[in-house]
Amino acid sequence: MIKYVVGFMICLFFLGSCGGIGLGGEDTNEQPLAQAGGNYLYPSTIIGIGTGMTEKDSLYQLKVYTEQWIRDQLMLNVANKNVTITAQIERMVKDYEATLIMNEYEEALINQRLNTEVTPQELASYYSSNKEQYQAGVSWIRCHFVKVKRGTAELQQLKKWFKSDAGVDFERVKLFCAEHKTVHILNEDLWVEYDKVVKELPKDAITSRHREKQSILDRMDETHQYLLQIFEYRDKEDAAPLPQVQDEIKRILLHQRRNKILQDLRKEVYEKAKKEGAFEIY
Repeated sequence: MIKYVVGFMICLFFLGSCGGIGLGGEDTNEQPLAQAGGNYLYPSTIIGIGTGMTEKDSLYQLKVYTEQWIRDQLMLNVANKNVTITAQIERMVKDYEATLIMNEYEEALINQRLNTEVTPQELASYYSSNKEQYQAGVSWIRCHFVKVKRGTAELQQLKKWFKSDAGVDFERVKLFCAEHKTVHILNEDLWVEYDKVVKELPKDAITSRHREKQSILDRMDETHQYLLQIFEYRDKEDAAPLPQVQDEIKRILLHQRRNKILQDLRKEVYEKAKKEGAFEIY
């Protein structure tokens, strides 16, 4: 319990030093929003609270903040009366203050120096070296796929265009799908979950021949015509395709850069101080 109170007092010590919580009688032109235990909550403290919300939600957020502030002040008053400010508490306060100041300075410098651009080459390099970390868990494919109602006009033409290698025919396929509002996938670079495509097809329509040799599936049942060409298949035991994990890889690379900047910064400060004789070890 004592540890909780000590930690609580440290947090409120810094909250009270942020300009929004003033002592009674403080010289200020601001009209206080609330008062508790001789401390005042001023409008300058709550700037930004409720930003982007509706007026109703913003007022509710302000009410919640103010009520919590009052509770904190009341708890601080009780804690002040029941906890003796020892050398240990003063040291903890100083350590906490030092940590806050250092973190603020380091964060500012990191943001100045950090290059947030991650190139495709960097993504590919990290992915290639760490594929074992990205086991897919599901199967993925790159494909062209069209599912159209049986009896649709120009269906035979669609099949001919779909199987053609001519770019103009592929454009005709896209136009056909747009006009007839078909279920389709026509982006060869897009990875999609294999099972989601399978669900659109008749049972057992896809064979290893379609997955491994890019053979075109041309199937019709009582309701629909199905056309499918698989360009690449990734089993669930294989590494997930790069596009599916590149956001995670980017976060990792940026985190590594941040750590490197921080290490270099601390080394710079230390080496400069050492060169200038700014510290001594007794």
